[in-house]
Amino acid sequence: MDDEAPSMDVTIWATLDEQAAVPRGDLVVHWFRTAIDFFFSSGAKETADSYARATESFSGGRRTRLRDVRENWPAFAEALRAHPFYAKAGFHEASVDKGQWFDEYGRIGSEHEGRGGTHTELSAALLAGERIGDPDFCARLVDFLAAALDGADPVFARVDYLNFHDKPDLEAALRRSHRKYLSESRTYLRGYSWITGVPGELAARLGGASRLAATGAFHDVRELRGGGLLLQATETLAGYDDRAMREVFRALAPVLPPGIPEDDPARENLRIVFEDASGV
Repeated sequence: MDDEAPSMDVTIWATLDEQAAVPRGDLVVHWFRTAIDFFFSSGAKETADSYARATESFSGGRRTRLRDVRENWPAFAEALRAHPFYAKAGFHEASVDKGQWFDEYGRIGSEHEGRGGTHTELSAALLAGERIGDPDFCARLVDFLAAALDGADPVFARVDYLNFHDKPDLEAALRRSHRKYLSESRTYLRGYSWITGVPGELAARLGGASRLAATGAFHDVRELRGGGLLLQATETLAGYDDRAMREVFRALAPVLPPGIPEDDPARENLRIVFEDASGV
């Protein structure tokens, strides 16, 4: 990575499948609205520029393009409620010169995953900078996920630092197909990070919230109203070191996929433990 400061550094991901009690279109609307309210609607950032886009289907179909997502929220929410193939909202500093482009400091997205859109990948990215060491800011990241996933039982969720890949590190290291991971996401946990979202079925196999809290591997364990858990490894994202990562790995090993992870030449600095979880 070059010496320039990143325009975004924290990424948040959540994967939904067809087992939610709430229509996925409504969950997508809720994800975008909650992200805007938590991260992109306070202070000077309210005056910054934004845009929104949505594409109805893989082959094209209806396309929605808006210059200001906050000002045009009702129209964008309508497009999101239809559960489009792809949707994105971006935020960047305002410019007098409309032809000049600035790097985005925030982004929210959703995209179909799996054959026929069996799954939906939700995402958000923002610039945290030194706040990754601030307990209040880090607690807010957990608060966001808990609020944004209200009504859902996600098959997976994670929060990472300086990792912009849409596939978890463990998937890359075990070299299994993404489609296989999606189809088995309520049988095996797709990975682990500073914050890890665990679906209800796997949380039960791990003994539930009280059992996981008793392991000492997590700073906070939160139950989602729609099912599943959010596991926060350390109080701050900056504090998620190799020791903490290994404790998370050991606590979650019973539901991690078997196999010996390997380095991936296309991805440097994989944040995983290079051991077979089935041997723990």
